[in-house]
Amino acid sequence: MQTPLFLMEGGIAGQTARDVDWAKTPLGPVSGWPRSLQTVVGTVLRSRHPMFLWWGPDLIQFYNDGYLPSFGQGKHPKAMGQRGRECWPEIWHIIAPQIEAVMTRGISTWNEDQLVPIFRNGRIEDVYWTYGYSPVFDDNGRIGGTLVVCTETTRLRLQGERLWRLQALAEVTATTTEAANVLPAALKVLNGSANDIPFALACRNELDGPRILDQFGIIPSALGSVGGDLRGVLEARLRETISYADSVIELSMSQEMGDVPWPEPLSEAYVAYVDARTFIVFGLNPRIPFDAATREHLRQIADHLGAAQQRIAAARRSLDVESERRNLLLQAPVATALLTGPKHVFELANRLYCEMTGRFDIIGKSYVEAFPELASSALPGILDSVYETGEPFVTQEMLVPLDRGLGLLDCYFMFNLEPIRDAGGNIYGMMAVAVEVTGQVAARRRLETAQVERERLLRELESASSAKDQFLAMLGHELRNPLAPIVTALQLLRLRDAGSKSELDVIERQVRHMVRLVDDLLDISRITRGKAELRKEALEIEAPISKALEIASVLLEERRHRLSVNVPALGLRVDGDPVRLAQVVTNLLTNAARYTEPGGAISVSAVREGAEVVVRVRDNGTGIAPELLPRIFDAFVQGERGTARSEGGLGLGLSVVRNLVTLHGGTVKVHSEGIGRGSEFEVRLPLTEAAVAAPVRPAAARGAQGKRILLVDDNEDAASSLGEFLSLSGNTVVVVNDPIAALGAVAALRPEIAILDLGLPVMDGYELAERLRKDPASAHCKLIALSGYGQDADKARSRRAGFVLHLVKPVELDDLLRAIAD
Repeated sequence: MQTPLFLMEGGIAGQTARDVDWAKTPLGPVSGWPRSLQTVVGTVLRSRHPMFLWWGPDLIQFYNDGYLPSFGQGKHPKAMGQRGRECWPEIWHIIAPQIEAVMTRGISTWNEDQLVPIFRNGRIEDVYWTYGYSPVFDDNGRIGGTLVVCTETTRLRLQGERLWRLQALAEVTATTTEAANVLPAALKVLNGSANDIPFALACRNELDGPRILDQFGIIPSALGSVGGDLRGVLEARLRETISYADSVIELSMSQEMGDVPWPEPLSEAYVAYVDARTFIVFGLNPRIPFDAATREHLRQIADHLGAAQQRIAAARRSLDVESERRNLLLQAPVATALLTGPKHVFELANRLYCEMTGRFDIIGKSYVEAFPELASSALPGILDSVYETGEPFVTQEMLVPLDRGLGLLDCYFMFNLEPIRDAGGNIYGMMAVAVEVTGQVAARRRLETAQVERERLLRELESASSAKDQFLAMLGHELRNPLAPIVTALQLLRLRDAGSKSELDVIERQVRHMVRLVDDLLDISRITRGKAELRKEALEIEAPISKALEIASVLLEERRHRLSVNVPALGLRVDGDPVRLAQVVTNLLTNAARYTEPGGAISVSAVREGAEVVVRVRDNGTGIAPELLPRIFDAFVQGERGTARSEGGLGLGLSVVRNLVTLHGGTVKVHSEGIGRGSEFEVRLPLTEAAVAAPVRPAAARGAQGKRILLVDDNEDAASSLGEFLSLSGNTVVVVNDPIAALGAVAALRPEIAILDLGLPVMDGYELAERLRKDPASAHCKLIALSGYGQDADKARSRRAGFVLHLVKPVELDDLLRAIAD
């Protein structure tokens, strides 16, 4: 039977609707549905906004792709065509009266940021929604169903609560002058956060075990069991001489808590270390998933409290409390500035404040001088009022037309202005703490517009390709930055013969694994944009296969796999890029190793079939489910792994394989008889009769000696380790961490080579390079760029700026030494 037009398309939800046997539901066959139902179902399936439909007296359900993320795991796809009461038993008492009002009386409803806990991902979760119920009329003009236009606001609500919590911590720690009072003061701020943090204990590890310093949310009779859990965990770590690290622990305690709004027991807590001896135990809400955002928020709290204690202790030692308080504000996790005098001169502004406002040169300027576009607004008068009356100013949402270099833009901020007094009680300035809420305001307005104009089609989404490329480039940069000092330190250890070989091998293996993950991400970006370049030559297929076996050998040996290879040395010549072909086979081998239990069998073979070379990689591992086979070469798709997996991955390896094989004019396919039956990947490449000798590659230069080198990088670990390596290679190296110090070092060093990190603060590498060329002491030095960004556009820009070489972090040290020697 041909699929009706209204059920076509619709993504995953559309396919699910087409798979339902509607004849077995109260609605009957699709061909008998009323025209009104067909129309509204077609609209729902094609809408990008989350929508849900209940139809008929049994409230049969329909929904679209926009709604799928809110299901989590457990309800989809069974929910399509299911009765509402059967799908939502946990909230039926909440939503049934609203549906009844729509179905019987045609009363529309609107609920904003409403808590409606639902069962998903294997448990009840607290979920917040903004949604509206509206009647849908059938062909006879009677109410036939209820349409729901909804948006899940859980993430925005948690973000808002956590932003305010961090701001409150910043304010209380900024005015705390005793290190011992930081944790008690912080716990007072955190108390009342039961929705996110039901309890917290501040603890110190003493010689006889952990001691509870302060707490909230637990009655005294329950402290013994909690303390016992912590004591056992910490004592076990001390016995094993393991350094302290954050972790999740299980609690064996009865529910003797304060007043918490859920019946589930509190069974887990997160231990976050403030310093080497002090830690906080945060209770975890069983209805909020413990995800990366929650972990990062709790880690931010601990980091901030640790920083506050350290700075207060330093201030006590130096008797300079005012200076230390300003330093604390600079490190505050929210945008903060200090203004003094009747003209409100900026005496301090932290990095977040400068980035938020787009102003990096405001110190010493009055408010009107720093923000001339706001001179005629209400803000100067508000500042005057706070300074003159001493009354704080607080706003939850204020429109500030701000110029960030692109003309005036309507920005919204929530901020506090708190007067600051001297020892005599006189006001001499004020502290500004601000959070930009432009995005939240825009989101709320979009929801309001959707309610009024919900029948209008949503605009087409902007192309995601550019955003994806920018994200991957940024992610590659952020991941490469910490890898650079690790790789350099590893080379230094090998030069000094420091550390055991096994430990160095472990470090190198794991770093190379991380580099491979970054390269996979960037490969996906380059290939999908058609930017990948192949350096082809005529070669025997045995060469890249041998290289791949060498690369994958460590993983194969670790997992004790039995490997058989049947690849002839001659007679299978192809026209290809040896590095990329080795990457293809390496990805297939590591994929087979990961999805095969230890001790399994893996085989690699290559044969000639007609005018093609056929390479096969087979394993007797976990196999592939039939429903996964059509998508196995898509990005971020992964099969289920066993508990003995040796390495993680991003689900990009097979996608890279398919794209690289396609660029070579070949094909790749997979065969598996199902779960537990193993897999076989087959790569087909066209044969060539060309006999071109492989190019001879020059040996890596190791003798780049005797150069005067200026190294500038704000990552102190990366800069110091790379500088030490260059010094051990016989060069004179001056290492600085900021551009101002670099300019000051030029006259004495007169560098021959300057290695500049492009992402420097205040003055980036491009501006620093221009200033070095204008200084006679460095005008003729060679410039080498160092960056976490390595796309073609980044390299082209550095060439235009006069850099002779663009190196991507982590730097291949042989490449750097060769460049210095040249």
